[in-house]
Amino acid sequence: MKLLPYITSFVKDASKAVKRISQQEFTSVADNTLTELLGIATLFVTMYAIRREGDEDVLHLQCAHREEVALCPHCGSLSTKIHQEEPRCVRHLDVWGKKTFLHFLSRRFECDQCGKVFTEELPFVDSHRRQSMAFEMHVYQSCLTSTRKDVAKRERLSQSTVKEIFNRLAALKKSVGVDGLTRVLGIDEISLKKRHKQFVLVISDISRKCILAVLPDREKQTLENWIESLRAQQKKAIRFVSIDMWSPYYQAACNKLPHAKVVVDRFHVMKQLNHRLTQLRTRFQRQCDPETQKILKGSRWLIVRNRSELSTKQANHLDRILELCPDLRVLYLLKEEFRTIFEKVRCREKAARFLDVWCLKAERTGDKYLSKFCKTLKNWRDQVLNYFIERITNGFVEGTNNSLRAIIRMAFGYRNFNNFRIRVLAGLGDFHTNPR
Repeated sequence: MKLLPYITSFVKDASKAVKRISQQEFTSVADNTLTELLGIATLFVTMYAIRREGDEDVLHLQCAHREEVALCPHCGSLSTKIHQEEPRCVRHLDVWGKKTFLHFLSRRFECDQCGKVFTEELPFVDSHRRQSMAFEMHVYQSCLTSTRKDVAKRERLSQSTVKEIFNRLAALKKSVGVDGLTRVLGIDEISLKKRHKQFVLVISDISRKCILAVLPDREKQTLENWIESLRAQQKKAIRFVSIDMWSPYYQAACNKLPHAKVVVDRFHVMKQLNHRLTQLRTRFQRQCDPETQKILKGSRWLIVRNRSELSTKQANHLDRILELCPDLRVLYLLKEEFRTIFEKVRCREKAARFLDVWCLKAERTGDKYLSKFCKTLKNWRDQVLNYFIERITNGFVEGTNNSLRAIIRMAFGYRNFNNFRIRVLAGLGDFHTNPR
């Protein structure tokens, strides 16, 4: 093996060479322990050095190649003639809990068959990179659970280096949802900056439970452009589109996916009904005497929750509230009946009959809040009934909203939409665990 005249060392960032390590500082290894800890099949450790750099010990491993042969990328033949060797150093995963650098010879071969000179391709590090693939993957995965600033501080890297590694590996990931076929499309929005009302559109594959795309706004044209960008086969494969009651989503789906059935999420429908129930309770609470107001205090969630989820104490408290307000009791019982229809009925035609009867009952009460809800229900009747075909909901989409908010909180907000989009797709997209 050809020994190196010096070894390059790094202190603050693996991309900045600041010191030299002489050959005398290295100690020969006594066994294969370091080679096994290294975990790189094509290298073995010949010497090591532990240096105090800053406030930590840094491990430097001098490595040699196991094979003196390389595959020519031009003609595909094996070459054994080394044309040139240069020292190279890369940051690797920690060994013994110490920051670790690998020192080895970067080799150029001259092909015996075609005579062309080529640089050897190494399986553990990409060309022109100062970190091994394993270390870059470690940085990438750390960014999924922490901020880039924290990762940079922990790994002694610059924030720009961490950002470059994360964005580059995220770009390598191939989304099955985009390249494959999506059957059930989920559409919902989340506020990126609530005070500024900056909404971003999140498009999901509900069947595979992954996010397909994050769009910069929730405008109809933006959604139509994304759908238009899909291949004809991908658009044809979409059978259902699950939305909330936002007209631009419905219009875009009808215009660009006329063969797909639009499903209004049942939980958004229930949310509308619970909102009307809350309005009635608020009006009654303002008009009643102080003693009744005391009983009604804090009863908002008690009334809108499913009765089956209440404890005995909560159920008794609810019964007392409903006795005090007959109008509220009527609306509450209609709410429970409405929920039962969605939970028990499995047939679209039967559900249509039940909902029509329910609307008659609601309208006969003369309650203005129920009348408004019935009007909304009739406007979206076909889309609501489409739920009963396969009982499709936006539950997964709503669940991912919590994850998206956690991402926003962890980064203390995003000023750059593209950074947010990359982070979301990296963590919640339908990708392979290893982007390579």
